Amino acid sequence: MRLVKESIIYPLPEEQDIAKIEASFRIQLPNAYKEFLKQYTGCTVIDSTPLTIINKRCQIERFLGIIKNFSEHPYGVYDIGCCETSLGEQGRNFYDEDLIGSELIPIAKLAWGD
Repeated sequence: MRLVKESIIYPLPEEQDIAKIEASFRIQLPNAYKEFLKQYTGCTVIDSTPLTIINKRCQIERFLGIIKNFSEHPYGVYDIGCCETSLGEQGRNFYDEDLIGSELIPIAKLAWGD
């Protein structure tokens, strides 16, 4: 997979920004993903390999990131914390207050609107 380096959203997140998201979702992100966020947050993809999930082909268009001041940033819609999955939009969100952490955290915008 090739990334468009000019599409990286600045300023890049720092360790404390990632820790804030982890605390918000009550999860711990894998170290490799944290490093990816610190280098390539919000970047677009040139040629991602299509993914096949449950009889549906998906292709990554842009990775989400941690965007400081997302409500004021022109690319704030690509922030992990403010993005909603299509399951949530369909009223099928898997959030349950009795669970610890989140079951579904969006990390990418797929082609064709997902």
